[in-house]
Amino acid sequence: MSKRNCDDAIANVYLYIDNEMGFVHSVKIKRHLRHCTGCFGAYRFEEHLKVVIRDRVQEEPKQEVLDRLRSFLKDQEPGFGD
Repeated sequence: MSKRNCDDAIANVYLYIDNEMGFVHSVKIKRHLRHCTGCFGAYRFEEHLKVVIRDRVQEEPKQEVLDRLRSFLKDQEPGFGD
């Protein structure tokens, strides 16, 4: 997989999870995730994280909180999200 495709998939993972992107772009991301285990793992993590947060918190967390958590996890787990 090309780094550009991976960067695009990861940068747009929440738009993809929330079905907030155009059909063509969504199909490209879906195809990429099917063939790229690294991006698929990051997608599954983000999808699971969102479910856990939604189930345990009454209101949506601020994007800043999610970004800080993601940054912390990247520091703790080398290669996370690559």
